[in-house]
Amino acid sequence: MVQASDVHERAPAGSQAGSAADGGIQRRPRSPRLLRVTGRGLALHPAWIVIAGVAAVLLRVGLREGLNSDAWWHLAAGQWMLSHHAVIRSDTFSYTVHGRPWVAEEWGFEFLLAWMVRTFGPVSFWLLSSGACIAALLVSVVRWRKLGARWLWVAVLAILAGGPLAIGEAPRPQSLSYLFFALELLVLTQARRNIRWLLCLPPLLLVWANVHGSFLAGLAVLGLELVLARWPFSKGRLVVSSPLPLRAAGVTFGVAVLSTLVNPHGPGLLSYAYHVSSSGQLSALITEWQSPDFHSAVLILLILVPAAAVLASLALSDARLEVFDLVLWGGLLLATLHAQRFIPYAAMAWGGLAARMPALRRETIKPSLLVWPIAALACFVFVAGPHPPAGAPERGGDSGMPVAATAYLQQHPGRVFSSYWYNDYLIHAGIPVFVDGRTDLYFGTPVLSEYEKLASVSQDPDILLNRWKVQYVLWTKGSALSVFLSHDHAWRQVFQAGSSVVFQRVQP
Repeated sequence: MVQASDVHERAPAGSQAGSAADGGIQRRPRSPRLLRVTGRGLALHPAWIVIAGVAAVLLRVGLREGLNSDAWWHLAAGQWMLSHHAVIRSDTFSYTVHGRPWVAEEWGFEFLLAWMVRTFGPVSFWLLSSGACIAALLVSVVRWRKLGARWLWVAVLAILAGGPLAIGEAPRPQSLSYLFFALELLVLTQARRNIRWLLCLPPLLLVWANVHGSFLAGLAVLGLELVLARWPFSKGRLVVSSPLPLRAAGVTFGVAVLSTLVNPHGPGLLSYAYHVSSSGQLSALITEWQSPDFHSAVLILLILVPAAAVLASLALSDARLEVFDLVLWGGLLLATLHAQRFIPYAAMAWGGLAARMPALRRETIKPSLLVWPIAALACFVFVAGPHPPAGAPERGGDSGMPVAATAYLQQHPGRVFSSYWYNDYLIHAGIPVFVDGRTDLYFGTPVLSEYEKLASVSQDPDILLNRWKVQYVLWTKGSALSVFLSHDHAWRQVFQAGSSVVFQRVQP
C-alpha cells in the first residue's frame, strides 16, 4: 500500500501533485520525515547506521588525543573572567606586552569553557569539541532532508561532511562556529516555507559574535540572501526557486548586523574581526591559516572531489542548481584555497548544493527496528578503545605538551622563552610567556618578528634573549635553537623529558 507521505516525498520539488483533486487548492508538500512510526513501533532508515557511525568517529577524534595548543589559553582566560567577574580586556599572560589592550573576541567561548569545566568537570572539553561537531552534522542531515535528499544520498553526504568536521574539531570556538553555521543554513531553509523562522537569526548572530570572529561569514550568508531577494537571478539551470521576500530579508539582515554590535567591544569588533582574518602575519605563523597542502591525499579528496561532482552535474545532467547554494559553496571554496581552516564550512555548504542533485533518487531499503541495535553497535566499535582522561594534556610526538618540563620551570622562577606551541600550556600553568596563540594581540609590535628570528636562529639569539632578560629556554630537542644553545657557553642544559629540553642561563 502506498502511503500519502510517500506520494509527497516522490513528487518533484515545486510540483503541485493532487491539486486538481483538491478543487484547485494548492497544498504545501510535507517535509520528509526523519523518523517514521509504523505498526512495529519506531523504525529508522538504515542510513542512520552510517550517520551514527560518522558521529561516533567525530567523538572518537575528540577522545583520541589529549589537549594541546589553544585550549589552554582559552581555559586560562575563562578562569580569569570567572574569578574577576569581568571580561578580560588587557594582557595578563605575557611579559612582552603585559598590560596591552586585548580585544578578546572569543570571550564568550572562554567563559563558557571555564564555567563548564568548573561545573561538569574536564568532560566539558569533549562536549564543546565533539559534541558541537556532532550537532553540526545532525543539523546538516535535517537540512539535507528538507531539501529533498533521499536517505542513501544523505548517508553519503554525512561521510563527506564528517571528514572535514573531524579535521577542524578541537575544544576551540571554531567547533561551536560550525554548529552556528549549520543552524543558520537550516533556519534559512525553513524560512522559505515559513517566514517566521527568520526571527531566529538575530539571536543566533548575537551569540555567534560573542563566541568567534567567523560571525562575519554568517553576516555574509544573510547578505547573499538579501542580494538574491532583490535580484532573483534565474537563467537556464541556475535558479533562485524560493527567494525570501525583499523586505523580510532586508530587515533580518539589518537587525542581525545590529545584534552583532551587542558585545563588550562594540562596533569595533566587526572591523577587528575582519582585520584579524585577513592578516598576513597569521598565515606566516599558523598552519590552519595557510593554503591547503595538496600533497595530502585527504585534502585532495575533501576539496577536489566536491568540485568535480559539481562540474560533472553541470556537464552530464540537466539538474537545476540553486544560485544560493552554488555561490555560497563557491565563495567558501575560494576561502579554503586561501586558508584551509574553512574546509568544514565549505563541506557543509556543498552538502546543501549536492542535496538537490539527482543522486540515489530510487530507494528500495525500508525503515527497520533493527537499525537501532546495529547503529548502537557501530557507535561502540568506533568509540571503544583506550583514550587519555578528559582534560589531560597530550603527551609525546611533535604536538605533545611539555608536562614534566613545565613542572620543572614552576619550581625554578625566571623568565622563559619557549615555542609558540608550548607557550599556551605554560599560560595555563601560570608561567608568563614571550608569545602565544593569541597572535592578534602581538600585531603592531616587534614580538612576532623577534620570535621568528629566535626560532630560526637567523641572528645571534643571545642578543634578543639578553634584551628580554630570559633566564630559561624551553625548546624542542634537536632543533636549530637547541643545537645553538647546547654549544653556547652562556647556557647549559638543566632538564630534558621526551622531546622537550630546558636550558638555563649561566652567564649574565
